[in-house]
Amino acid sequence: MVAGIARHLAGMAVAWLVVVAEGVVGYLGLLAYALATGSDVGGPLAGPMFVVIAALLGAVLLPLLFLPAVAVAEAAGRRRGTGRVAALAALVAVVLAAAYAVVGAIATQVSAAYLPLVAAVAALLVLAPVVLYALTARGVGWVARRVPRRRGGSMVALSPEAG
Repeated sequence: MVAGIARHLAGMAVAWLVVVAEGVVGYLGLLAYALATGSDVGGPLAGPMFVVIAALLGAVLLPLLFLPAVAVAEAAGRRRGTGRVAALAALVAVVLAAAYAVVGAIATQVSAAYLPLVAAVAALLVLAPVVLYALTARGVGWVARRVPRRRGGSMVALSPEAG
């Protein structure tokens, strides 16, 4: 039980860090575009705010997208290996991300012509975090099964003469 929670927490931490890293890369791309075209760079707080928003979005996506995707993949591919679990998790995450993005785009009245683009971008952005989440969770589980566990209260074995 504890090992299962620990491996999912490790996977969530990795997924969150990847989302934040995607935010940093996205900001740097937008900054490079602004500098190349001579556009406004957005001020001194644009970068930190972009990263903070990415971090908050990552924290929201952990229980709404990444955890369900990996849990469904592990339930469906329990005995089929790590690669199959990662692929199933990616598939579930892409479907969930596209659905969330389309619902969000409709709620904010985005033009219908942009809905496929919004869904595709959302699907691409969740691939790396969910695959790394699945691989980390499976890897931590693999390590936990191979680490010897402590039995009883002490690691020191008492000999019969010590009694």
